[in-house]
Amino acid sequence: MENIEILLKKIEENYQNRNKKEKTTLKIKDSIFEVEGLTRSEKLDLMFSLKAVERNSFGEIYEWMKPVIYKALNLKNVALKAKENGYIKTYYEVIEMLFEPDDILKIIEFIIEQNNLNPKSIFQEEVEFQKKP
Repeated sequence: MENIEILLKKIEENYQNRNKKEKTTLKIKDSIFEVEGLTRSEKLDLMFSLKAVERNSFGEIYEWMKPVIYKALNLKNVALKAKENGYIKTYYEVIEMLFEPDDILKIIEFIIEQNNLNPKSIFQEEVEFQKKP
């Protein structure tokens, strides 16, 4: 077993960084978006909810990821204005109105990759299923 001090140091580091969110940028067509990473607990919540959608369709994966996309891209202000102007009925609809379907897939993959959540485990089975004749 590793030295207790080494393990304790790792715990201390994780404790100090528990609310840390990395910020990256994502270019979608002509727009650049700042993407906010997930906290340690948000990553755990997302990972543990993964089994529920792992064998389902891209549509179900998208539904599962909507809150994460909304939050990571900080779409609250634009969603409020869009709803106020009658362009959308729910705040999450801002995602469909703002991005093309193929861009939404890129966003999902980007968020998963940036948070080290292994996108292959999410999309592999669906891609293989769609490749079958």
